[in-house]
Amino acid sequence: MPKITCFQHIDCEGPGTLGEILKAKGVNIQVIQTRKGETIPDSLGDGLLILGGPMGAYEEALYTWMAGERAAIQKALDAHLPILGLCLGSQLLAKAAGSQVFRGAQPEVGWHPVHLTPQGMKDPLFEGVPEAFTAFHWHSDTFTLPEGSERLAWSDFYRNQAFRIGKNAYGLQFHLEVTKEMAADWMQKYARELTHQGGVIQPERITDRLEENIASIRKLADAVFSKFASLL
Repeated sequence: MPKITCFQHIDCEGPGTLGEILKAKGVNIQVIQTRKGETIPDSLGDGLLILGGPMGAYEEALYTWMAGERAAIQKALDAHLPILGLCLGSQLLAKAAGSQVFRGAQPEVGWHPVHLTPQGMKDPLFEGVPEAFTAFHWHSDTFTLPEGSERLAWSDFYRNQAFRIGKNAYGLQFHLEVTKEMAADWMQKYARELTHQGGVIQPERITDRLEENIASIRKLADAVFSKFASLL
């Protein structure tokens, strides 16, 4: 049975459907919360998951546990382990690979289109995924692409939505793992980031057609995360 290490940065941003799909594929997930003082094991197992969170990957001085995660990510890259970073996880992966992480021009929150690049359409992880699809977003940071990586997806607001380093290290800025319960929880916990003033972020843009959107990304999650499981 494959075993994978998972860095979780805040209780409300768990693995969601990613965890369900990996467990259904027989993958054993070891969740480590370094922010709570949990120790990163010497062996990461057969792969590494890096989940999201409200922190910035550039705030290592404030969140000192990030240094340990960065070292572990670099170790996983050197060992060519399969890696999947989601949102903050993609930013931490990019930083560990030598990129710059910084604030974007504006937040991207809610349901927004994502487009695969020509490289993304050929990538094994996105095999069978439409060239354009709607995903869930909740971020305001972005990053430069790591040297030698390939951009796999983009959006109107953020150019680097997905990338691959080598053959099996992936960063996804958007969320396919989110469930209906997670979306509702984030709206409550991150309410300060929402506005009713007609700006880019509006609560109704999250709740409108929520059931339909969640069902749609679950199909995408099944396709993408199952492909990742096959790398382990």
